[in-house]
Amino acid sequence: MGMRPRWARWAAVAGVAMALGAAPVAARPVRQLRRPPLLVPIRYGDSLWTLARRYGDPERDVREVVATVMRENGVAPGELQPGMVVVIPGSCLRERQ
Repeated sequence: MGMRPRWARWAAVAGVAMALGAAPVAARPVRQLRRPPLLVPIRYGDSLWTLARRYGDPERDVREVVATVMRENGVAPGELQPGMVVVIPGSCLRERQ
C-alpha cells in the first residue's frame, strides 16, 4: 500500500468539510420575504376595485386581489364607507420601487 501525497489528504479533508458545511444550508427552507399589510383609509369614491388597481400587484388578476381584500376585511363591494380603514394583505401588494 502506497502513501497518498499530502495534497490528496488535504483535498479529501477539504471535500468532507465542504460537504458538511453545505448540508445545513441545503436543508434550510427558502424564506420568502413577507411584505407587511397596507392600511388604507377609505375616501369618497373609493371601491375595492379602485383599491385593487391602485395598490394591487399588476401581475395578479384584479378579481383575485378584490376577493382577498374582501375576505380579509369581511366586507362586500358596496359596504365601503368614507373613514373606514381597509387592510390590503402584503401578498396582494405591488412591489415598491
